[in-house]
Amino acid sequence: MAMHTELWFPSVIWSSMTHFGNNAELKRFAYERQKTDPGRVISNFGGYQSSDIKSGDNADVDALVEAIGLEISGCARQVGLPQLELYNIWININPPNAYNHLHNHTNSVLSGVYYVDAQEGQGNIQFERSDNGEYHIPTQVEKGTYYTSTRATYASKSGALYIFPGWLKHSVQSNKSNSDRISISFNYGEKQ
Repeated sequence: MAMHTELWFPSVIWSSMTHFGNNAELKRFAYERQKTDPGRVISNFGGYQSSDIKSGDNADVDALVEAIGLEISGCARQVGLPQLELYNIWININPPNAYNHLHNHTNSVLSGVYYVDAQEGQGNIQFERSDNGEYHIPTQVEKGTYYTSTRATYASKSGALYIFPGWLKHSVQSNKSNSDRISISFNYGEKQ
């Protein structure tokens, strides 16, 4: 499977629709984890972020990590980065009205999200331009382009995988549905 590459701000965002594993089992594991792990609050408002998932905690997550690792290796090669290693991975459960504030992933070279259970109306991920280009781009632009845009929005949908530089600021819109949006986020960095 090839990742689709788009240049924004001019950061790279890779996107793909995937069939990595058993989303039903990943969803079951997410709810089980939520029962036993109090989680943490980092960028989430009203939602749940688990503590880091460790290798061996769940076979389906381990299989997902293996598949994502292959994609990360391809992305890193494409932009001339060295081989990267997984720093951490965690679960997000955003119930109705929950969202994630604008943030980045400090100390991460590449970050990403895989949507386990997501659909229209549950809040899309938005990437923000952070180079102050909006102060220099003419106000009268004939047509918005990757170069002139200040925000890129990607749909939250089951099976979607997005990989992006850890420094790229992003947020997740409020869940306007009546069901939970479940995703798994991760950070990769230099080998230690």
